[in-house]
Amino acid sequence: MARAQANPGISWRQVTPAPLILLVGTEEYLASRAFELLRHQASGREDIQQTRLNAQKYEPGELLLATSSSLFSSANLVEVHDLASMNEYFLKDALNYLKDPAPENVLILHYSGGTRGKKLIDAIKGAGAVIVNCQPLKKDAEKIEFVTAEFKAAKRRITNDAVKALVAAVGSSLAELGSSCSQLIQDTTGAIDQDVVDRYYGGRVEATAFKVADAAIAGNAQLALRTLRHALGTGTDPIPIVATLAMKVRQLAKVLGVNEPAAQLASELGMAPWQVQQAQQQARGWKRSDVAACVETIAQTDHMVKGGGKSPGYALEHAILFIAGKAPRR
Repeated sequence: MARAQANPGISWRQVTPAPLILLVGTEEYLASRAFELLRHQASGREDIQQTRLNAQKYEPGELLLATSSSLFSSANLVEVHDLASMNEYFLKDALNYLKDPAPENVLILHYSGGTRGKKLIDAIKGAGAVIVNCQPLKKDAEKIEFVTAEFKAAKRRITNDAVKALVAAVGSSLAELGSSCSQLIQDTTGAIDQDVVDRYYGGRVEATAFKVADAAIAGNAQLALRTLRHALGTGTDPIPIVATLAMKVRQLAKVLGVNEPAAQLASELGMAPWQVQQAQQQARGWKRSDVAACVETIAQTDHMVKGGGKSPGYALEHAILFIAGKAPRR
């Protein structure tokens, strides 16, 4: 007799607040989207308190405090991260909570896998938790489905050829693929066809605008220039590269000197939590005056690549060298 397959769980897009929710899988981007969605759904309730816990750095009693009612709230949404690295304090308190979970609360836990805390995982599943599939999307068909769903959710039309072209260009990283979908949705109007995707991401199977921008911001001028030249040499339009540089530097400016948690900043800044976290890491050591200078340089570069200069490639190289030169030495 064939062994029954384990329940892979529902899609993160289908999840709604429930007393127990277990996100299972190593794809941090999908987990972050699930957390973000549940956080947004719960934000409409004035009586709910939101708390984030780290199971690895957990202190005794934190879960009890986070799941208890107070003068300010009658219900709680509690996010638990790093469940695969939980310490003994969290294991003990979580097992105790599962004996009598409060039905008005929403407890969301992300488990990336492994053998640590298997007793707790079994207990969570046995308590009737909603299982959410956060496993990596390895097949192109899965990524195509993801992109199609992104545009459907935004009520935007994209052709099948355009979807396939986008996956081929930036499909190696799901986070980058999601960001690319957001950029196309925000920066374009009407139906998106393959010509639009090629204009933004053509020739980016190996060399991407995001890699160029990230390398420049990190101060790695050689990698940024090498990646840029390869991208331009394979047909990438310089305009989306400048747009990506501008977006990444603007994100630096938004988070620079702000120490609030990424989850809290995300809604204020109009960014996804993972984008805030990445920008916060990249912003360490940057000076506000240097970021402002980079913004001005990118604006000049944008003018030059759109017809204001004779050599868009040279203008881009100059901008990248300028940004990399301003980056803090780590």
